[in-house]
Amino acid sequence: MYGSKGFTLLELLVAIAIAGVGFSVIFDLLSKSRLDFSYSERLFMDLLELNNGLVEGRAGLELSRERLKDYPEIEEITYGFGSARIFMYQPAK
Repeated sequence: MYGSKGFTLLELLVAIAIAGVGFSVIFDLLSKSRLDFSYSERLFMDLLELNNGLVEGRAGLELSRERLKDYPEIEEITYGFGSARIFMYQPAK
């Protein structure tokens, strides 16, 4: 038997392959997190703008009214701006 002074080539290739798989998983998770953060930030800014528009009574917000199918005595009012939506419910008139 020969004395072991280091790693064999096969052991090094296996270690590099395992590290590569680990790094690819981490990279995928980080890129998805970055996309989710970007979407959340955009939605938050749209919600702020929508809220400010409602408080100030600004024109230019999307508005839709409809009666609920299962409960025709209730009316759903939807205000929108960008990707943000606020739903309000009130008795139908």
